[in-house]
Amino acid sequence: MRHYKKHTNRRTFSRETMLEAVRVVIDNNATIKPTAREFGLNYKTLGRYMAVKRSGGSLDNASFGYTTPRKVFSDQLEQELVNYAIKASKIFHGLTITDMCQLAYEYANANEVAVPNSWKENKSEPTSLQRMACFNKENVKQFYDNLSSVVEKKGFTPDRIFNCDETGVTTVQKPRKQIVEKGTKRVGSVVSQEKGTLVTLCGTINAVGNSIPPFCVFPRVHTQELWEAFLPTGSRAEGHPRATGWMTTENFLSYLKHFVKFARPTKEQPILLLLDNHKSHVTFEAIKFCKENNISLVSFPPHCSHELQPLDKTVFGPFKTFYNEAADNWMRDPINAGKAISIHTIPKLVNYAYEKAFTPANILSGFRSTGISPFDRHIIPEDRYLPSFTTDRPFPNNPETEEAPTEAQRETETAPNEGQKETEEAPNTAQLDQLPSTSAESPCTSTGTVVSPEAIRPFGKAPPRNLQRKRKAGKSTIYTATPEKDATEPQASDRKKCARKIIVEESSESEDEGQMILDDNSDDDYSTDGDESQTMKNPSITDIEEGDYLLTQFKAK
Repeated sequence: MRHYKKHTNRRTFSRETMLEAVRVVIDNNATIKPTAREFGLNYKTLGRYMAVKRSGGSLDNASFGYTTPRKVFSDQLEQELVNYAIKASKIFHGLTITDMCQLAYEYANANEVAVPNSWKENKSEPTSLQRMACFNKENVKQFYDNLSSVVEKKGFTPDRIFNCDETGVTTVQKPRKQIVEKGTKRVGSVVSQEKGTLVTLCGTINAVGNSIPPFCVFPRVHTQELWEAFLPTGSRAEGHPRATGWMTTENFLSYLKHFVKFARPTKEQPILLLLDNHKSHVTFEAIKFCKENNISLVSFPPHCSHELQPLDKTVFGPFKTFYNEAADNWMRDPINAGKAISIHTIPKLVNYAYEKAFTPANILSGFRSTGISPFDRHIIPEDRYLPSFTTDRPFPNNPETEEAPTEAQRETETAPNEGQKETEEAPNTAQLDQLPSTSAESPCTSTGTVVSPEAIRPFGKAPPRNLQRKRKAGKSTIYTATPEKDATEPQASDRKKCARKIIVEESSESEDEGQMILDDNSDDDYSTDGDESQTMKNPSITDIEEGDYLLTQFKAK
């Protein structure tokens, strides 16, 4: 009933009207009912005030009519506060609920208005189809099996169990909810830019509530010392020749060195590092480095980190909230009026959010809620697996060796024979009698069986698995185990094999015409060491082979 409007005139009398009626009754010795009718009052209400007056009481502090309960500000002060909030929303600097509460408290103190004690007391995601399908019992069981086997084999204690993952922070914050005028259809909020610049932050926590200073990848080739000065103490800032801000193979290898610096694994006290199976994490170089430095790598199943990874579970969510809060406050600060957030501002914002989000309470809650430490493979409720119902179907016994059905077999399985067609086209009377009745008188079938909603509208079910898929499905893996480590070595050698490096020059007498360069070193994962360049004049389409990279360079006019 927030916006309730009165439909009667009950208790709308003023203080002066009630006092005048009381005086008439006392002075003229009049009766209550005629006097109440004369002044437009309820006779029972007038009788209560008369009872107070005849008993020797005072009406000086009595309330008259309906009053707003627990009202702090006067009508004038409250209207000024409302006007300020409306103006702030119209200039795209709208106040959030938290901002409004803080402003109201400061506004009351500035105007020497008494406030309730409660004002002084401190008071404390959409799912993709891949996550829905991959988070199932089989994948989760395999992860817990790998985790228990490696912990039992090497005896990892909670202080030697770590989790690392990346998250992105940008120069464009996500605006918070604001207080605006009722009925406003368009609510605007100032942001730094249309499209932000990404900085990747790699956070690391362990099962006793501690964290390692973050490792940040900036979209620059060279970094500045000022960035590390404003980041949390001990943090590392690094760039990359491609200057994308994303975590790459080279950056992750640098992160592992940063991790070893603080974790200090030894042969007597090895370390378990839990991470996702992003391609930058599971390269041969990274696995070899971990093997040499007594680090065991165990990956989460693909698209399951939202339920199994402690950082995603309880740390990154608060971190993003505090980061947006810091960015929003920075944009609304009068000192920064007209300025935009740049990558030079991000370290300060990260420092503010990191201290508030990477707390021991959040970290311990993450490891506990995922069943990693203390270990509990049954920590996830059964209803969490229900979203995978539509895509759950059994694997074949030998998916790698079982031959796929031929075209003739598929046609035989899918095409019904003529007898089946005739049966379907002409059902007999007995079959018709067994169909559910659609009449309103009898919701049951003729046999008395109730038709379930699922029989009328069945849930969707994915088709059988494709046995001819070329890409190998991901899974939870112990990457530092010898078989898995050896399996990544040929992949690394294949990546180093590069295509020909061809420089193609157009034959032209004009100096204004540019040249085309065919090069294959656009990706740093590939190497051209040892390859000789070939120069061609007027090459044909047959001279270009699959795997070559084309780079066109235009000369200035």
